[in-house]
Amino acid sequence: MMLSTILALIAGAILLVFWLTSQELDELSEEDREYKDPLPPFLQTVWPVVRWADKRIAIFVPQALRNRVEKRLITSGVVHLIETGQFVALKLVTALLAMLAYGLVAWLLKRFDLLLLLSAAALGFLMPDMWLSDIRKAYLRKVGKELPTLLDFLTLGLESGQNLTGAIRLTIAKAPNGVLKQEFARVIRDISAGVPRAEALTRMQARVDIKEVTVMAAAMIQAEKVGASLGPVLREQAAQRRAERFLAAEKKAFEAPVKMIAPLVIFIFPCTFAFLGYFLWQKIAGSGAF
Repeated sequence: MMLSTILALIAGAILLVFWLTSQELDELSEEDREYKDPLPPFLQTVWPVVRWADKRIAIFVPQALRNRVEKRLITSGVVHLIETGQFVALKLVTALLAMLAYGLVAWLLKRFDLLLLLSAAALGFLMPDMWLSDIRKAYLRKVGKELPTLLDFLTLGLESGQNLTGAIRLTIAKAPNGVLKQEFARVIRDISAGVPRAEALTRMQARVDIKEVTVMAAAMIQAEKVGASLGPVLREQAAQRRAERFLAAEKKAFEAPVKMIAPLVIFIFPCTFAFLGYFLWQKIAGSGAF
């Protein structure tokens, strides 16, 4: 009878937790993502929990941390994918998932270590930061690849008689799709909304936060202030960016042999020497030297 009562209480507690969870999730209004980027598969799976954590827990995050996270989201180009509070909530959710994963493994192995549990929680908490760092690196590579082409289009537009706004519009219309083209489209939207052109370029410079784009935006702003010709400056910048890309590719090509040393020493050389040693031992054993 006692065992039946305990099992009934456990089942009731589980049902109560599920009911409370469903009630909390039902309170979340349907999110309008029409003008946002689509979620990756993993985020789609945990998104209801992330939104609940954002609503109930992440509101207690200090504003200074929120400001740092927001800047990282903006400079990584994912500000239209996930909001600041949602990113903080995602860190909490991934920490909890890592703890549950360790708990499952520890239960299966019947070994539990508090230090490993805390390490799993820390790793889960840092996983969104690692994901964001990878996105930032990919973002930098895309900008470096697209910038010379965008500068060429801007130069052609200016040398054809367009003003800077007209050259940017021409670049948006004719240039291939990419992250910089989207940034220039935002500049045009800001200008159309009444923002001064210099301020719109400054905003783009802050969003991208890359030295090459900062130099380009500064040249545009300075040319607008003093009335100087911008075409030759942008053409020179495009040539310089291409030279930098070539030097970076050449540097990676020279680094390739050095990076191959470790795999050779760790994996290939031991196998080769083991095979040669075994072949030599077979020869000596077959000749009757032993």
